[in-house]
Amino acid sequence: MMTHFLFIFVGSFLLTAVVRRIALWRHALAMPHFKHGPLLPVPRGGGYALFLAMLGLFLMLYHYRLIDLAATRALCFSGLTVVLGNLVHDIRPVPFKIRLIIQAISAGAVLTWYNRDLVVLFWENYLYFSGFWLPVIVFGIMAFVNIFNFMDGVDGFAGSQAFIMIFASSVLLAFTDESQWSLPLILMCAPILGFLAWNWPPAKIFMGDAGSSFLGVFIATLGLLLATDTSVNLWCWLIMMGWFIVDSGWSLAVRIIHGNDWHRSHRMHAYQILARRWENHFYVTLTLWLVSWLWLFPLAWLAMNNESWGIPLIAIAYTPLCIACWMLKAGESVNNDPGEPV
Repeated sequence: MMTHFLFIFVGSFLLTAVVRRIALWRHALAMPHFKHGPLLPVPRGGGYALFLAMLGLFLMLYHYRLIDLAATRALCFSGLTVVLGNLVHDIRPVPFKIRLIIQAISAGAVLTWYNRDLVVLFWENYLYFSGFWLPVIVFGIMAFVNIFNFMDGVDGFAGSQAFIMIFASSVLLAFTDESQWSLPLILMCAPILGFLAWNWPPAKIFMGDAGSSFLGVFIATLGLLLATDTSVNLWCWLIMMGWFIVDSGWSLAVRIIHGNDWHRSHRMHAYQILARRWENHFYVTLTLWLVSWLWLFPLAWLAMNNESWGIPLIAIAYTPLCIACWMLKAGESVNNDPGEPV
């Protein structure tokens, strides 16, 4: 396993280096603006390298029968859809409504090959997500895509969240001696670490919308697969996504209440406010790691072992995060600036 892990890590690292070189040659630079803090121009497009590395990994996992054909198709085709959509957007800007349609097609690709029965324990009742509930799953996948898009504004932030989600799941499965997904999860960490080696503060390349969109649909799909195949239920997944869900959701709600365009990018998420106050992206990303492991992970473990407690545990997990967003005045416009079009 170690050999495969190193091979995938090096492959992702080198692919990112190549994409960075191409971005510099084409002068494809992310300029300091609404989403990103006061940084120097940095090459963008690293998400394409991350996707290619993950695509190769999915095919390798299927080759060694570590994941089945349905899971492979769901992971590959859903990611390919959003990446191609963002590639077109990078060449020629695509209207936001069209991008939403592309996200819906990506979510549809997940459900096309998601041949599992998703059952969630809601208090003391079992809720079967099929038929009438399928649009809810589509909406959830699209929400994850946009959440990762919203939260990709600080060096190493979105990549760190993806790594934490995957590695934390492997640790939770280790507690229950479930081996089916343990090895695939560990190997899935390798391409993300290969990219993070370039994206860690101070970033030498940004992933861009292609990378954040791919991570969103990938994390959502992986959560569905784990919820049906392992003890890592959806409550665990939603708890570990706590910072991203609360920060993006709170900021979105505040902007809608204040009459601002919700689909415009801005720099008033809580994590962006912290980045400006501390004048350092590293401390913000480090805070994400600390909050995830010291606060959210123990609650996710409780949710795994007590699935009927899912709702109260989510409330406990989200409450201090909501208080932090309120204290930081997340979502409130600065200087009456409504933001920049997505």
